[in-house]
Amino acid sequence: MKLGVLGALPRTFGELTEEAIRGVRAMGFVGTGLPAGDDPAGVTTDRARQIGRMFADGGVELVEYGRYGTNLVTLDGAARRAHIASLGQACRVSRAAGCPAVITGAGSMNPRGAWFPHRDNSAPATRDRLVASLKEAVKYAEDEGVLLGLECHTVTPLSDAATTKSILEEVGSKALKVHLDPINWMTWETIYNQAPAIQRMFDTLGADRLLGAHDKGAAVEDRLIIHISEAVTGQADDIFDHAALLRAASTMPPGFFVVIEHLKIEEMAAARAHLLEVARSIGVPFEN
Repeated sequence: MKLGVLGALPRTFGELTEEAIRGVRAMGFVGTGLPAGDDPAGVTTDRARQIGRMFADGGVELVEYGRYGTNLVTLDGAARRAHIASLGQACRVSRAAGCPAVITGAGSMNPRGAWFPHRDNSAPATRDRLVASLKEAVKYAEDEGVLLGLECHTVTPLSDAATTKSILEEVGSKALKVHLDPINWMTWETIYNQAPAIQRMFDTLGADRLLGAHDKGAAVEDRLIIHISEAVTGQADDIFDHAALLRAASTMPPGFFVVIEHLKIEEMAAARAHLLEVARSIGVPFEN
């Protein structure tokens, strides 16, 4: 099990520097993601190779190339095809840079955002479009020799581990996996009893369908209807069961990454220290 972080680097390839990459390693993290702010179609293969060498020289492993705004279920066929083609370009960039996986969401039927809820996100027709889109997109990953990872969420068509497993099985490609973010699957029924829920996620999907995990904090707000929000890892209002995540992640094959996300740079050192202490307290090691 290895510890990585997202958000410590500039958003674009043009802003990326060797100093910034070395800074990730200086903070004690061994992995991170490619900058996600560029259109991958505009990144040449030679530039991607150059970027990959910068990470290798800086001693930082590449974990993922996030394409989180992808929408694979929209009714707009032209837009859906464009999103699939963009994933293909991202797979090309990833391979050239030496990054093992491109991460995509399913998208949403909500026109205001790919991570927002909509009543039709669970409709059979939406699922059919998602499966069809993934069958096309994963061909690019197969051709390039990288993985296509799914970022899931309760409000999207990838609403829980069982649903996601069935979609993976229907697509039927070993190149399609899940980058698990347990908080994204928390519900009111599980937020105060997280350890069994997290273990079920790992058990349902299994080591062969998981490529890594995200870690972040969670908080329940004192409001008149249910609000579960993100929190800063390790701070007073963070009730996420990091121990349950690390315990399950430690049973995965060597090299499995737990990646901290959604923090400001000045919050990352304390979050890392918190996870290291949690890992020490439950007797599971991080690889260096």
